[in-house]
Amino acid sequence: MLTSSFSGDIINVALRQLGASSIKEIRNGILYIAKFELSNDLCVTYVFNVTKRDKYYLQRVSPYPISHGDFDGPDQVVDFIRKDIRKFRNAHNSHNFPKFLETTDAMVRLSHAVELLFLERNISAEDLDSLAARLDAAVETIKEIREHSPKIDK
Repeated sequence: MLTSSFSGDIINVALRQLGASSIKEIRNGILYIAKFELSNDLCVTYVFNVTKRDKYYLQRVSPYPISHGDFDGPDQVVDFIRKDIRKFRNAHNSHNFPKFLETTDAMVRLSHAVELLFLERNISAEDLDSLAARLDAAVETIKEIREHSPKIDK
């Protein structure tokens, strides 16, 4: 527990240096919530756990939830968040940013709808095949858009 708390403190200090507006420690150095107020209308929030083996599990919960998985050390967590915040600052300047947030909200709703579908209904093989084909088509569309869209070099 002492190691986890110490590692969490290292991340806490580094995130404050990156501009975190608040960092809350929950459950005695095991769970942290870090918020970055990038503007009046954009708050990027992360939740990370420090495990007994000093591994880290990181999720971004706002402006949309997404898991970023396991990290081996505090430096990796801080480096990921540093890069992520830089990307959000840049993206926030785009006139398409509100549409991006609407799209991510739709993806979150889709994920919840699929989960409810599978947990609450007995789905036929044909319907599963149809759903899988449509999701595959959506992923292909995203890949195509990515290929013809210019990369941001920041």
